[in-house]
Amino acid sequence: MKGSDDRHGTDGTAPMDGRDRGDVVDAMDGAGDMDGAGDSDRTGGMDDGAIAGAVRGIVAMEASREVLAARVTALRTATSAEELAERDRCGAAMAEADARILLESIEVLDRLGMTSAAMACSYVAREEGLLPPS
Repeated sequence: MKGSDDRHGTDGTAPMDGRDRGDVVDAMDGAGDMDGAGDSDRTGGMDDGAIAGAVRGIVAMEASREVLAARVTALRTATSAEELAERDRCGAAMAEADARILLESIEVLDRLGMTSAAMACSYVAREEGLLPPS
């Protein structure tokens, strides 16, 4: 019923156990859940600081990789032996960074409880030969 004060769930958005939306909001602990434990129970026990630290680590690895990618791109038309060697070194370092980022992502996603995402990354890592076949 549009425009009505549907506090008891007939529109499918409120709990159907007799409580109204206000009861549910009052029961929430500020962390978006109702158990008082925050989200660490769904993130492998990681608190917000640990989550932020894990994500920052991956972001830092991505930033380092982007510097290498920019250098490889700049050397795309290299002709001297020195520039070609630098492009090859940067390309190899970039491939190594890709592998580290992928493996770290698997670990972080798993610790965050994002099992499906971790499994998808694991599949890619196995296809790339970074992990043994399962």
